[in-house]
Amino acid sequence: MKTWQDIFAKKIADMGLTEPWTLQEDDTLQVHVLKPGWKEFVQCRALGRFQCSQCFYEWSSAKAHVLFHMRRHRGWGTVCMRAFRQACRRCPNPQLEEPEFSLETTERLLHNLVLKILEYCYGVHIQPSNLLEVVVDALVAGPHDSAR
Repeated sequence: MKTWQDIFAKKIADMGLTEPWTLQEDDTLQVHVLKPGWKEFVQCRALGRFQCSQCFYEWSSAKAHVLFHMRRHRGWGTVCMRAFRQACRRCPNPQLEEPEFSLETTERLLHNLVLKILEYCYGVHIQPSNLLEVVVDALVAGPHDSAR
């Protein structure tokens, strides 16, 4: 999480925002379930890597989801994030595993997040073409197993 926070702080500064912003994990976040005054950004097509903690099978998914809830209040900004887990398709009773993201994917995710902060919290008009594609690492072979 420290790497994410460091990159986020740099991107906030690079965009010229002088108000303090924090980024923290929150595994309780849910899509479309927001506290009053909060805004949401969901990155649905990020390339994540996973490893099963039971059989150690490794897989990549171009459909890793990252959810961000953000709020600017009294000169302070807060972002809560949740990276959604996936289950191993080889194990009969798999656990949900945390994704790992490459540095480039993390940079692109946070670039898009900061653009959404500018749009939602500061009223800056953002063109959809300014958002970066985040499936950048490699081709993913095989079908997506949406049952898991």
